[in-house]
Amino acid sequence: MSRRTETRERILRAAVDTLATQGFSTSTARAIAATGGFAPGVIYYHFEDLEDLLLAAMRYTSDSRMERYTTRTHGVRGAGELLPALRELYDEDVATGHIAAVQELVAGAVGSTRLADGVRAEIRRWEDFTEALIGRLLGDSPLATLIPGREAAMAAMAFYLGLEMLTHLDGDRTRSDTLFAAATRLAALLDAFSTPTDSE
Repeated sequence: MSRRTETRERILRAAVDTLATQGFSTSTARAIAATGGFAPGVIYYHFEDLEDLLLAAMRYTSDSRMERYTTRTHGVRGAGELLPALRELYDEDVATGHIAAVQELVAGAVGSTRLADGVRAEIRRWEDFTEALIGRLLGDSPLATLIPGREAAMAAMAFYLGLEMLTHLDGDRTRSDTLFAAATRLAALLDAFSTPTDSE
């Protein structure tokens, strides 16, 4: 990795961390630079402006997590097997600041068409991934004709972001414990009616 690439990645990581810990409104170039331990001017050597950096940070954290999700869910069969993987991935999303940073960008994008377009593009990519995963789990089971894949994927994304928003507001991380416990019972029911396909 070249020094320029290392510096760029350092800036992106600092942007994600600042968004996650300080929120969108205070994620200024100065704040991001303070988080990363570099001069604010370094940002503008690598990025056109602050919005360009924030969009790149969204892609950076999204790419990293997408790679991890793809690897972790590869070959998973059935909701009962998938759920522990999703819990593990969710905990990683919290620990790395990914989910908090994305939630802040979603909220901040309301005031910027450019940011909104970029955030929507990344969310669509995750909806595509989720839809494909749901389709693989349902396979040729009767549930496949009852559960619309795209709508289910959209609902999953809304739930994911909403859970982080509520948790962020009251600081209650037990919300996720309660929901995953309930989902465990639902997973067993889904597996009783579903037959995963043999194809990836």
